[in-house]
Amino acid sequence: MNINFKLFTIFLSFFAMQAVADDHTHTVSGTVTGCSTNNAVHVLIYEESGWKGMNHSQEKIYEPSKSGTCDVSWSMEVPSGPYALASFEDENGNGKLDFFFFIPKEPAGFYQFSGMGAPKFDKMKIDVDKDMDSIEIALP
Repeated sequence: MNINFKLFTIFLSFFAMQAVADDHTHTVSGTVTGCSTNNAVHVLIYEESGWKGMNHSQEKIYEPSKSGTCDVSWSMEVPSGPYALASFEDENGNGKLDFFFFIPKEPAGFYQFSGMGAPKFDKMKIDVDKDMDSIEIALP
């Protein structure tokens, strides 16, 4: 076997192992706070490719406890990569976040967003390369 073929094989093996490592999924979890105890709470995960069209890659819907305060624990599995996290309380039960022009009509919040100006993916993203917990999304 010549040296070039051996080097090519080692090089190809390295990239194959890297591709397998990137397919590993991680648990991302936390709590949504500030919601009422009356309505379903949606937790959304966005990839950058779907951000501008507000096309989330995952969504889970949680029913809060009907007593006490509304602290909804959530958890999702995602592959390694950058994501933005959001949540909203579906006050009218139609399964989607309603807007008046560009302003949400229902309680909505993003992780790592100050609420000033339009949310931008680069400012809100988290780079998931391990399990992450204790992520709080506060609804106004």
